[in-house]
Amino acid sequence: MASKPITKWKTFVSAHQQFNETAHKYAQGKRGREGPFALSEAVRQDFQDRSSLSLKATNARARIEFCRAARRIVKRIVRPTAERPAYFLTLSPTDFVMPAAEAEMYDWSRLQKWAEKQLKGFCYFGIVDAAPYANTHRGREKVVSWHVHAIVWGATRDEMQALKASINRSHQAFLPNRDAAHFRVRISWKGLRQSLTYMLKAPLKTYRVYAIKDSNRRPTGDYRQKKDWHRPGEAAAVCRFMHGAEIDKLCVAGLGGWEVWERTTARTTLTIGQQDVDRLHALIRAVARDPI
Repeated sequence: MASKPITKWKTFVSAHQQFNETAHKYAQGKRGREGPFALSEAVRQDFQDRSSLSLKATNARARIEFCRAARRIVKRIVRPTAERPAYFLTLSPTDFVMPAAEAEMYDWSRLQKWAEKQLKGFCYFGIVDAAPYANTHRGREKVVSWHVHAIVWGATRDEMQALKASINRSHQAFLPNRDAAHFRVRISWKGLRQSLTYMLKAPLKTYRVYAIKDSNRRPTGDYRQKKDWHRPGEAAAVCRFMHGAEIDKLCVAGLGGWEVWERTTARTTLTIGQQDVDRLHALIRAVARDPI
């Protein structure tokens, strides 16, 4: 059974903790230490707790604190209503889908530049995400779909519809029956908070594509997709192709979105830095109480 979207805070935290545990277990096992599927020391460093301050994209603690900060800051800046809604926009053209074997070499700044061009003149804060597919509608080839999620505000519904139509006229989606650009309207903080939480998660799930069949079990030409938690090898693959990526560097922003990006990044690094100091002081006190 496919898992539900990660839109709640407790689910967000536990999902990243589980990803971290899965990655560590894989790294310590035989496949993670030896052979063609082993994780390099550099890749392992990304998801270590001590790498949190560098905001590595596969680091659970960094993801949690970045999302926590963003939720607080966006709530102060973006106040959606029925008359002046915000929007949760996804841009996923097939131009940025590639074989999984090539994903480690991908330069996601290409996608960022493309997205920034499409969103010129809009007020937004978003991030590059990756969706690993175990198969495609063409067969068993493994691919990674790089895409952008963004929170947009200060725009009218007509402006958003025009943006969506323009992108979909010139770009195709990965699946034939999907749109390359689509959005959801958010008229309350609750809905916006859920979208923001979903947007800032790491690539925690693997997608699988299935053909839709008619009553006679014949393919209709349309497809559906399901996603579920990574198996150990899939989690390891994510660690490889996201290696070196930093959460703040994956972000995109325009107009007022830059303030969200700057304040979120600053608050996150300040929080993690203070946590590290507090941990060190706690360790010093513990040693002083019980010297070896």
